[in-house]
Amino acid sequence: MHANPGRSSGVSGVRALTRNRRQRPGARGRTARRYVLGMLAKLRRTVERRVGGLVFGSRPWVEAQFTEIAAGLDGARILEIGSGRQDLGTDAYSFKPLFAGNDFVQSDANPAYGHLVVDVTDMPFSEEWDLILCVSVLEHVPDFGAAVAGIHRSLRPGGRAAIVAPMCFPYHDEPADYWRFTEHGVRHMLADFAAVDLRSRGPRRLPFTSLAVATR
Repeated sequence: MHANPGRSSGVSGVRALTRNRRQRPGARGRTARRYVLGMLAKLRRTVERRVGGLVFGSRPWVEAQFTEIAAGLDGARILEIGSGRQDLGTDAYSFKPLFAGNDFVQSDANPAYGHLVVDVTDMPFSEEWDLILCVSVLEHVPDFGAAVAGIHRSLRPGGRAAIVAPMCFPYHDEPADYWRFTEHGVRHMLADFAAVDLRSRGPRRLPFTSLAVATR
């Protein structure tokens, strides 16, 4: 009896295909793996941010400074740049609760956060605000000079900008983390303002954070 070359070849092909299918993970497995890796990456970023916040974070200090500023305000128009996400609560990242009794407007460059959408480098305001809060934003802005110019233009004469910028702080929100600011850099950045009250948290020559209250 003669062998059937076509049948033999077909059987070999089926066996090879079966082996390949066994060796390759299925679509479901690949999707599950991507999901797990994504969750692990998200968890790592959360842990890094929280540990960095515990060691280097300055929010309680900033809140104390803002409480002092808020004490002298009533009915002021206030714009907050970078009010942040709301998934942990409406004001989880915002300083709005400290400024009760004022016309406080939250804004962010990300429309998904549900605030007024404002690009700090292209602000559509002119002499409109008594106080502008800009907390931990400028390190994420490639052209921070344009941002500062926009803040200056948006303030009423005599209005103030409270700008918080890091010096000694870990990378965060990468890759959009561009700058760290020395005391001298902050003063140079705010040179167009009439007066600058600069405060810092941490050692004089290695501060964690600077807070500048700049008056137009």
